[in-house]
Amino acid sequence: MLPLALFFTAVLIAYDALTAAIAKAVGISFDSFLVLAWVLFFLMGVIAGRKFGWFGLLAVGVAAALEATLGWYVAALIGPGYVPGWTTHMLLLLAVERTLVSCAIAAAGIFIGRRSSPPSTRGRGRAATNPYV
Repeated sequence: MLPLALFFTAVLIAYDALTAAIAKAVGISFDSFLVLAWVLFFLMGVIAGRKFGWFGLLAVGVAAALEATLGWYVAALIGPGYVPGWTTHMLLLLAVERTLVSCAIAAAGIFIGRRSSPPSTRGRGRAATNPYV
């Protein structure tokens, strides 16, 4: 599960860097890319749900927490992710809130992922079946 969490984290941090660069170059708000980030969390939830079931939420939760800290730091280094006047307390509160919202969106994806495909038989034998089909 850790490799999947690290892969999700790498995708999200690369997404933050790319959108920060685009926002700075074009001159639009960095927040304009928030909906697409939520779509990414939903798709990551589907992938994690198909592979690990509800335990996949741990992988997405780790990725969401790292994205809400490291990803925002990368965006702030590039430029548009920095907001003058924000305190450390405000940033931590926003990171926790963003992580919880991202996990809720990923949970919806996990629900869909669990219903769309049988769980992986890896580690449980060949007789594993999907109880939701």
